[in-house]
Amino acid sequence: MSTPSQKVSSSNKQIYQRLKQAIDLNLRRQIFIAACDDLCLRDCLAARLQAELATDSADSISRPSSIDYPRFVSLELDVSDPNPWDSIARWLTQYPPPRNGGSGGRLPGFQILGAEHLTRHSPAVQWSFLSHLRDIEANLQMCESTLLLWVSRPWLSSIEQSAPEFWQWRTGVFEFEGEPTPAKGDFGHSEDFGHSENFGNLRDNGDYGDKLLKYSKSQESPIPDSPSPIPDSPSPIPDSPSTTTDSKSVELADLVLASASEELEAADNPASEDNLLPLQTLQYIELLQEHQCCSEALALAYYSLGNYYRDRILGGDASPQNLTIAIRAIEQVIAYLELDDNSQQHQPLTDECARLIAQLTQNLTQYESNSLPPISDLINDLGTFYWMLSRDRTNGLNSADPVSCLERSIALYLEGLNRTDADSEPQTRVRLNKNLGIAAADLARYQDKTENLQQAVAAYQQALLDLDPAAEPQQYAAAQNNLATAYWNLAQDGQPIVYLKSAIAAYTQALCCYSPDREPLNYAGVQNNLGTACWNLAQHEPSELLLVRAIDAYREALKYRTRELVPAAAAATYNNLGTAYWHLANQFQQQQARTESLQQAITAYEAALDIAGKLDRTQLTFDTLAARNNLGLAHYQLATDPDFATNKAAQTSHLEAALHHQLQVCTAWGQHLNDKGLIYGDKLNLQAPANSQAADSRQTALSYIVKTIRAFYSECGLPGQNLALSKIPGDLLPEILRRL
Repeated sequence: MSTPSQKVSSSNKQIYQRLKQAIDLNLRRQIFIAACDDLCLRDCLAARLQAELATDSADSISRPSSIDYPRFVSLELDVSDPNPWDSIARWLTQYPPPRNGGSGGRLPGFQILGAEHLTRHSPAVQWSFLSHLRDIEANLQMCESTLLLWVSRPWLSSIEQSAPEFWQWRTGVFEFEGEPTPAKGDFGHSEDFGHSENFGNLRDNGDYGDKLLKYSKSQESPIPDSPSPIPDSPSPIPDSPSTTTDSKSVELADLVLASASEELEAADNPASEDNLLPLQTLQYIELLQEHQCCSEALALAYYSLGNYYRDRILGGDASPQNLTIAIRAIEQVIAYLELDDNSQQHQPLTDECARLIAQLTQNLTQYESNSLPPISDLINDLGTFYWMLSRDRTNGLNSADPVSCLERSIALYLEGLNRTDADSEPQTRVRLNKNLGIAAADLARYQDKTENLQQAVAAYQQALLDLDPAAEPQQYAAAQNNLATAYWNLAQDGQPIVYLKSAIAAYTQALCCYSPDREPLNYAGVQNNLGTACWNLAQHEPSELLLVRAIDAYREALKYRTRELVPAAAAATYNNLGTAYWHLANQFQQQQARTESLQQAITAYEAALDIAGKLDRTQLTFDTLAARNNLGLAHYQLATDPDFATNKAAQTSHLEAALHHQLQVCTAWGQHLNDKGLIYGDKLNLQAPANSQAADSRQTALSYIVKTIRAFYSECGLPGQNLALSKIPGDLLPEILRRL
């Protein structure tokens, strides 16, 4: 094999060398992820690794012997069943490691390519791939050496969010620079159904506003972006407050002092009241403890400290450090409230201490409270801080474990519910149940998916029982939206018809309460999700009515998802609308209705591509090359429709449009094949292994071009064929003529 040359940036060369050195260590259970949007560059990098890390004998890669057994093997992902573990198992079955010889019985390393092709397949296939990745612990015996998974950046993000088990096992992530290459498209398929853009943008919205008792400044919690040490967490509610408050107080004081020291060093005005408030609060707490003041006074002081850091978090600084301090402060509040006041021995204060405490109290009036909220509200706040900590995306060694944080959060919400009774405010139960649903749904991404999603469903349903849609329409809509999302996720693992119907019902209920005038984007997002759920159900239970309902929902969404306001979202919805119309055309038996649906599909695809052409490709959540394929196919189907047989002008126009889009697709794949691979200093030149996939895509595009030219001939005779051939670029003409 030979590798075409390609100019490589120095940073990419450095990243490649680090990746190669990491793999070359040959350690056990190394899990690497390499992200590269430039497929030609990716192909050449993979080929280079294959050449440098495998045995010297090229034949041994395909026919290994007991003497010359490869150290590194390239495998292509089977997109019909995207299970990398099965691919590795099949290879090992065919080529078992020799007991003696060069390998010493050690398993080779494997690199998996081809994940980018999954974007042209159904959501079920894409979810299947992520599900297989989540099964990593059950397949670790095949990762004794090294696994390298090549993905694009969008897939890298999807794996981090939707396959956290695999993400946690990663040894390293290597991101290469390069312009994105359009993924291989397939005629007649939408690339946006079930994509994160459709179902990820609204699932959690609407709940963050009431997760904390006093959270009113922001509806959405920020994601921390800086690592900070997280001390070992205590139990959610201390079992023996009298024996733990002192040690926890010291731990909390250390955290506050460390945080305050960092901020004072960086502050323009270190002596400002805001910078000194935490330290003054610590002084106040120390005096109260020294004079053995009542537990309620200490609880109020710690509550003031927690409120200070709560406001910091609401202001956008939801760092692990701030969250941890807020957690420790609220835990101390609960601990002191649970102390028996009668067991405390209160000593009178000296005049000097009373004066100092009074002075400190005046300084703390902004955060001081004369009364404490119910303990169930405090527990809710504590659970939410743990939930927010679980969403920390830092990679530091001391980052919080999301699973343990979510488990603690769920336990706290359940504890809070246990401490409510029939006389409690309904809003308290609503808040706890909605937050319990969110935390359980998050935990389902890591473990026991079905069980945790069912718990989320039960929690949302209980919250809805306490909500009055007439009095609290926004809260009711948010709970229905989250319930629909939980049903959607359950449908990905089994019983799709049952759960998709439940999701559709919940999305419909949410729409009854969302006002398009007050919340146009939320309303449009739910309409888009409803349309996609209906379309998805129609794939399991074919129905014209479901497709019509999906189309109506997409059209309603596009009233508010305008190209001027949210162009990327508008383009995605237009693409979905085009595919829904395309499927509807194939459902209709009546000729006129079928023709009208194809014309509507063409209009929608053209709108999607027009908007996408004005955006950066990184902003898009669907495959424009696939959309162009679909557009060409719709034109071809109209041109060959019997209704157009008597209208030669319209027929020729549609055939010309089909040929135009098919040529663009073919040209795109031709450019991909003409791109050169890497040439390093030793001049070794290897053909990129995935170029065969690009060649296959180009051949498929050529076959559609030939089919369209034949339609020109059959419908318009020799003049029609000559017209078609006049539009073929010179470099394609020899191949086309051979096929004709």
